[in-house]
Amino acid sequence: MRAWFKKKRVSIDDQLNLLQSIGIEINRGIELENCLSFEKRAYEDKPYLLLLMELGSDAELEDGKFLPVSDEVRYFDAECIEGHGDYARVLDKLKALLKAEIEIDHIKDYVDIEEEEARIFFTVNGNAYTYDLAIHDDWLDKEIIAIFSKLLMAYGSKKRLYYAEIDQSLLVVSIAKEHFTGLNQLVNVFVPACLEG
Repeated sequence: MRAWFKKKRVSIDDQLNLLQSIGIEINRGIELENCLSFEKRAYEDKPYLLLLMELGSDAELEDGKFLPVSDEVRYFDAECIEGHGDYARVLDKLKALLKAEIEIDHIKDYVDIEEEEARIFFTVNGNAYTYDLAIHDDWLDKEIIAIFSKLLMAYGSKKRLYYAEIDQSLLVVSIAKEHFTGLNQLVNVFVPACLEG
């Protein structure tokens, strides 16, 4: 009877093809084989999740520069807010997810953990925005992901942000909302960053 419950292994190529069908692709110039942290069998035995984590990371190029493996996925430590500049770094990661949809510039932040104040400043397509964020010790306020998903909607994009909490990290994807069901059929760990009315 145990054979009935055994998960089918999925090749990395098959995983990539299905992820491509919902709008998640590897950036040009990136060799996936150079980005894999585990043996191939680990990705095949635990399909999609490990691969998405790799797609959300940065790859080091031969010239020493770093490039996101995919522009549709970001994977980063959520216990990362200690002072000024930390939210700006998070915004830079989110900016990479959104660059094909909205233009984010003039990124700044103000973070004072002791005074329990955090604020982000930026422009979207030339329009200025300021948001207050909650302080949760040194943990990122996930509201920042909802803010940008709402901005995608406000600027007429078909894409939305979805995220999964994995240990102390966040895995964030930017895909067309009609592909959300397909994503969760592949790996059922994602939730919408915001609910639409």
